[in-house]
Amino acid sequence: MSKANSELFLAKPTPILFLDLDSTVRKGVDELGHFVHTVADVEVFPAAVEQMKKAKAQGWRIVAITNQGGVALGSFPYSDAVATLAETNKQTGELFDKMMMCIHHPDAKDPEMAVCWCRKPKPGMVIEAAIGLGVQHNEYYPPHMALFVGDRPEDQQCAEAAGIQFMDAKKWRGEAHE
Repeated sequence: MSKANSELFLAKPTPILFLDLDSTVRKGVDELGHFVHTVADVEVFPAAVEQMKKAKAQGWRIVAITNQGGVALGSFPYSDAVATLAETNKQTGELFDKMMMCIHHPDAKDPEMAVCWCRKPKPGMVIEAAIGLGVQHNEYYPPHMALFVGDRPEDQQCAEAAGIQFMDAKKWRGEAHE
């Protein structure tokens, strides 16, 4: 057995929760009537925070997985996208272990901003987050111990591409009071 494989078996198997942000953890275009572009737009759902707290209490890692293609399209600057992520984490009580953001969009004029491996429904952000957290915490995240929560078809397709279970955001938030 290689050293890398033997170290994997010493790592702790850990459940991991991947969360879309807009209309899952925080209000998005469906609730606000516009996309989240500024810190002032950020308003988290209390039920999402309750669900995140439950997951944390059970030992789960929590990762944000969000497409922010407005950066590539010039709708808002990268610094605003980063600020909205920070504000979202702040409003959840800093419950996120990692926040992943794809700033690409297929309609971007610059090919570097139009083609990527990370934009949902591709699984790049899920894979990158799992590898990074695993190294950081000496853990690994078996697919059967993972859940992806989102509100759009691309969220479900991302979960399927990564081989993990998917749950609809409204259903997940609804379980906060059960």
